[in-house]
Amino acid sequence: MISLIYGSGFGIYGYLPAIYRFSKKIYLNKRYKETFKSREELALFEPKIVWYKNTKNIISKIDYLVIAKRPCDQLKIVKQVLKNKNKVKHVFLEKPISLSPKKTLNLLKIFQKIKVNYSVGFLFEYVSWYTLIKKRIKNHKKTNIIIKWDIKKDLNKKFSWKYNNKEGGGLLRYYGIHFIKLFADLNFEIIKKNKITKDYWKISIDDKKHNTINVILRYSKRGNFSYKIDNLKTNKFKSPFLDEINYQFIDPRCFFLKKYIRKNLIKYNNNFKNLKVFLNIWSKIESINFNAKKFL
Repeated sequence: MISLIYGSGFGIYGYLPAIYRFSKKIYLNKRYKETFKSREELALFEPKIVWYKNTKNIISKIDYLVIAKRPCDQLKIVKQVLKNKNKVKHVFLEKPISLSPKKTLNLLKIFQKIKVNYSVGFLFEYVSWYTLIKKRIKNHKKTNIIIKWDIKKDLNKKFSWKYNNKEGGGLLRYYGIHFIKLFADLNFEIIKKNKITKDYWKISIDDKKHNTINVILRYSKRGNFSYKIDNLKTNKFKSPFLDEINYQFIDPRCFFLKKYIRKNLIKYNNNFKNLKVFLNIWSKIESINFNAKKFL
């Protein structure tokens, strides 16, 4: 397996450790070298890295492609790299895929047309609290679930695309998008309440069995995550990805990225229909009960 990673941020500190054991070689652009060297925890992944300068010279060797770039860049890269299909067998995309539901659908249609396998790094389905919630709503009716995520905003990176709605970031498109995919996976499509501002998002959504999921996302001085099922005790963590192992060096999402990558390598499932449901819910959320011009 020969891999190519686009992205000097999460591509390096997230996908590189996650895809390492599955790869014979991993190609990284020489422009990422300084960033790579600045992160001591990544030194053990250097043996398989091949530094390159021009994509045209190496793309014919690539089996697996990781694109961990800004949503506004992912479409351009896909069109550029896959225009001749080459040998690429699978493309791992990062959420929220593209800038809007409509543009995301256009990108997915490209993969359907050229018949290259693809998947998107939505990781909630691999964490333990998601499994508990899924089991609960499967076996019960009128279950009430409350999920709160206080997101610590990095003031040193306040101009990052991650906080810019127009570049595919922002509270809803960068963070909330995880929950929109969760809604699609669990068949929650009946929106009861929905409100968003630049600092918080609140939604109450039902499935056909009258189970309810309430999600509250907000920027905060401290990062915290909690969920509560009916009258059971509230479970609290520092983030949605810290409910199993407390990592000291590697980004905790790497643990779940490995599961995600392994799943798609062992048994690929084209989930185009599910992603269309996801896009439909996303579109509804952005059009219901809030001023799109102001916050998007």
